[in-house]
Amino acid sequence: MPKAIYGVVGMKRSLLIFCFLSSFTSCKCQKEEKKDEESLSEASSLTPAVMRLTPEQISKQIKQSLEFDIGWTDQEGRFHDLLVEAYGVPLGGIDFVSAHKRDPIPKVQTLLLVRRIAYDVASAVVWRESKPDSSGTILFHHCNVTEDHPSDDDEEKDARWMAQLDDFYWRLFGRPPTAEERSLVRAAAMDIMQREGWPPTVWTLTLYALLSSQEFWTI
Repeated sequence: MPKAIYGVVGMKRSLLIFCFLSSFTSCKCQKEEKKDEESLSEASSLTPAVMRLTPEQISKQIKQSLEFDIGWTDQEGRFHDLLVEAYGVPLGGIDFVSAHKRDPIPKVQTLLLVRRIAYDVASAVVWRESKPDSSGTILFHHCNVTEDHPSDDDEEKDARWMAQLDDFYWRLFGRPPTAEERSLVRAAAMDIMQREGWPPTVWTLTLYALLSSQEFWTI
């Protein structure tokens, strides 16, 4: 296996960079946080605009945008959704009717679980197309997942990588990345490539940042 997979120390540094990046890639409509109680009360009245999706909705969104099922099919042919069965309660319940009554302030376990799910999905999606016995391209139509990476020395690789990044923004958020987002993601990805030396690791952490952003988990 490529040494990048097992570079635990380097990976932790890389994850810290992308934790920051995922915080930046948040819903642009969210108001800046204010610390006084009056402002918190006003912010609470705005929560329907950034209401968290239910586990079922998140699962469907991941399947539609990344063509990836989070779950398994039993011997009788019934599909078991991991998000609903294993993480439904920590994610805030699975009843859409009562979703508007959830506590608008995320709990620590919710944030940690979101990042766990985001990383697991990102890893599985990238490995699906980068493993040696891959059955073919499903998502990476604009670049070679095992070879292309952002670079100042190779304009063609850089262009292909950025085109794929644009595609993922459209898939996950229904919009193109802003100029600032493209610049930040590219800079962070180049740093990861320098540390890890393997393009699939760069894509894993890039998708992790996008999937753990507030914009992906709210409506």
